[in-house]
Amino acid sequence: MEDIRVVTDDNRDSNADSVIQSCFDLKNPKSFFLFAGAGSGKTRSLVSALEYINAKMGRELKLNGRNVAVITYTNAARDEIKRRSRYNPLFEISTIHSFAWNLICFHTCDIREWLKREISVKKAEAETKLATSRKTTKTYKETEKKLAKLTQRLEYLDSVKHFIYNPDGLNVESNSLDHSEVIKITAEFLSQKETLQKILVDKYPILLIDESQDTKKDLLNVFLQIQEKYAARFSLGLLGDIMQRIYLDGKDDLPKSIPTTWETPKKIMNHRSRKRIVDLCNSIRKPVDGIEQKSREDKPGGFVRVFVSSRDNPYETEHSILLQMSQITGDAKWSQIQNVKALTLEHKMAASRLGFKNFYESLHNVPSYRQGLMDGSLSVVGVLTHILIPLHQADLNNNPFEKAKVVKKNALIFRDKDFVLTNELLQELQTGVDALSACWSGKDPSCCELLRIIYEKNIFSLSKDIEQMLENPPSEGDEDFQKISNLSAALNSPFSEVERYWEYINGQASFDTHQGVKGLQFERVMVIIDDNMARGTTFNYNKLLGIEPKSVSDERNVQEGKETTIDRTRRLFYVTCSRAVDSLAIVLYADNVANTVSLLATSGWFGANEIIGM
Repeated sequence: MEDIRVVTDDNRDSNADSVIQSCFDLKNPKSFFLFAGAGSGKTRSLVSALEYINAKMGRELKLNGRNVAVITYTNAARDEIKRRSRYNPLFEISTIHSFAWNLICFHTCDIREWLKREISVKKAEAETKLATSRKTTKTYKETEKKLAKLTQRLEYLDSVKHFIYNPDGLNVESNSLDHSEVIKITAEFLSQKETLQKILVDKYPILLIDESQDTKKDLLNVFLQIQEKYAARFSLGLLGDIMQRIYLDGKDDLPKSIPTTWETPKKIMNHRSRKRIVDLCNSIRKPVDGIEQKSREDKPGGFVRVFVSSRDNPYETEHSILLQMSQITGDAKWSQIQNVKALTLEHKMAASRLGFKNFYESLHNVPSYRQGLMDGSLSVVGVLTHILIPLHQADLNNNPFEKAKVVKKNALIFRDKDFVLTNELLQELQTGVDALSACWSGKDPSCCELLRIIYEKNIFSLSKDIEQMLENPPSEGDEDFQKISNLSAALNSPFSEVERYWEYINGQASFDTHQGVKGLQFERVMVIIDDNMARGTTFNYNKLLGIEPKSVSDERNVQEGKETTIDRTRRLFYVTCSRAVDSLAIVLYADNVANTVSLLATSGWFGANEIIGM
């Protein structure tokens, strides 16, 4: 009898998994690009692929000391795939920075020579800039300072015995590399050193990259070149969705770069969201590639509402919207913000809502601090986020073992091999740590209070900027006055602001950014849109929604086939809306509420009952 298999939502995309698995043959490997939209089960396909590899060739790979490499976008995704693959040592699952560092970490001499060339180029550029700038300008003073740092680092390189790097750490030591350097060095070494290429291919005959559309393009280009060169013994698997590319350093032409010899399976299901939300996401996506996802039959309904409001009192507005969504959906959990994931376009908007505004905005006023502040890697406050927060948490949990672990890992007397550990030094350390605990006892001290104890007791390493602030703050008119003044203003904030900031940066708060939730899902999502507060040129929701006309440059970019602000914003809006499982509230702050409501009604994205003016 003929086997007629009934197609259901659960197996509709199973052919994509079969195609992927057919690529895994050590004697005849193939490469693939899996196109899979939001909620389609990319992680499930990835885990299924790993299970297949383990069953079919795991023993052979292990006997030959080989592994399968999996590159993920975030630590959370890495940990989830590790858990779902049962922590099998056959699979080396890591973020791109960690994977890159493991490839190059033993190439000390080559790294040193690369840094010498790179720093020498930057040094020459700074010298040229100095020669053409007036000595009285701010640019001259900043360039002069930069030149001094470059010169100092260049002179230090020959004394480095080995370089260090921590993808999740501060990297403030003199012999440490920063995040961008690790990627640049790896991309250049892999493209130029055939030995390193062979090491990669021999060690990892299968390399799988999740969220490939946002993988650093320089490194992704090199992986594509290596696959072409070693196609007979190397399988490269890319998983992703071009519609979810939201970072500008990703590879924007990825589909065009996929060779015709590759397999290109697709998944059309959305297993995450209810039908109304899937329909909205399809409408947002349609002008880009016309691709439409199918929602599950067992996930009908769903709620989408757009609330248009003036900016008079956003906190009251958002609280009112929570209550309205609770009534509209019949879901009482909407009435409490902690049950909702609220997304803002800019960190400052979250900072004011979560209660770390002074700490954040004061640091954000320093241009050189901004990037590290936004991604959590700012070394100047690393002692607060990486040491004092876990130390305080250990105190609150009455966990002396965890407290001792934090101290031993970070205290200067344990990190500096020149220190001879004596009972006197250990007692001084204990006294200092006790002083920190006493400072927290029953009150919320300022960061400066805690840092002064650390400085005076010489407990942990502090950044040079903090030492300058505590020792000898510059006078008005000095070149560092503004920076140290802003740092001082931030660190006079209560320590609880730092804790709220760190909780937010790590995705544990009720608020997050539009960009920060890619790959995640939540039952209730509130997307907060306010172009005025965003103050950026990368995204513009008013243009996307037809509230503001395209600019001349937008029109020119369209004619020339270049990416526009609207293109970037459309992709970001698709990402944010597709995070919602059951219900979605879009909060749009507008200059003219009535006019905005009318324009939204013509968009075709929302029904008349879904647009609510406030």
